[in-house]
Amino acid sequence: MPIDRRTFLRAGSVAASAALLGPHAPQSAGAQSGKTYRAAIIGRTGGGNYGHAYDMLFDKYPHISVEAIADSDPEGLKVAGERSKAKRKYLDYHEMLQKEKPQIVVVATRHAIYHRDMALAAIEVGAHLFIEKPITDSLEDADAIMSAADARGVKVMMAHKYRLNEKFRRIKRLIQEGFIGTPMEVRGWGSQDNRVGGEDMIVLGTHEFDMVRYYFGNPEWCFASVTESGRDITREDVHLGTGEPVLVAGDSIRATYAFPENVQFTWSSVKTPDNFRGKRGLTVYGTERIIAFHHGPGPAYLDSPLTLHLDDQGIWKPLPEPKTKDDAPHEHDLIHNLIHAIETDTQPLCSGHDGRWTIEMVAAAYESQRTKSRVDMPLRERRHPLTLL
Repeated sequence: MPIDRRTFLRAGSVAASAALLGPHAPQSAGAQSGKTYRAAIIGRTGGGNYGHAYDMLFDKYPHISVEAIADSDPEGLKVAGERSKAKRKYLDYHEMLQKEKPQIVVVATRHAIYHRDMALAAIEVGAHLFIEKPITDSLEDADAIMSAADARGVKVMMAHKYRLNEKFRRIKRLIQEGFIGTPMEVRGWGSQDNRVGGEDMIVLGTHEFDMVRYYFGNPEWCFASVTESGRDITREDVHLGTGEPVLVAGDSIRATYAFPENVQFTWSSVKTPDNFRGKRGLTVYGTERIIAFHHGPGPAYLDSPLTLHLDDQGIWKPLPEPKTKDDAPHEHDLIHNLIHAIETDTQPLCSGHDGRWTIEMVAAAYESQRTKSRVDMPLRERRHPLTLL
């Protein structure tokens, strides 16, 4: 009998998680119109906290006024309130939203199980959104957020920051210019650490999923294998992630996706007996050259479509400068990009629709395993595949 996802999640224990990373690039958001925006922040101390330091997201933006912050933990609220320089503090984000009526709301918690309710409450008061990734942990909840956002006409910006990173944008331009010839195949790997398999896919793999979509468009189908200790997953293998309370399964995942123009993408996160930890990254194979990016070494290219050489042709080299210029200032900063989308009534560079596609790719891998078949995308079945095992 299928299990209800929310019942499953309530039955599990929610682990606290914090990841406070470096400062955000300063940009003068709102400078084009001269408008000042009223912002509010929703966090959850002990339940995903403030994601990647998103309580300090607006530190460098003189045209953004942090009117309020909400956190159900009094001590966490006090600390985050000081960090964010919020004018007012609330223990209940519903109360904050109704009283403050902010124009922009940050859903900062890392735990995606809370994103749906927080986002819908913000959309109800007409606020544009910045959401920590992933958008949610289920396709159903992502659908609910985006249906409400589209109906209300608000913009949703996702924290998939790679799209605004110069290195990844350079790769896209080189591919478009034909530097690698005709793209044929992309290989991607997860971190394959203690979260190897299902948790690796939704927490970190969604970054790579988003980048492949950024380069090549929407996936058309998926065929995947999800196993635990070498056997097909069962309902008994479904559990909450060790670091983030989302439904996951499998310690080894190999998922293949078809993209337009006959491009194939395969992503893997595989458990090994010696606990091998692979470097997250992507390798794009073309008919003339190969471009690779691994977290740590960064991007490089091989001046050949083949990986095996016995001479200098097999030396990896730094990426060249593309012929085309990347001169759109609003595409280099998260908040500047969101403000541009609001003021021009366009979609952010990484919109909620893009965020939903990453979760659709996660769901497709599980759905393919569940049905033991190739599944077309977008998926017809919008319920969480792990609840249907």
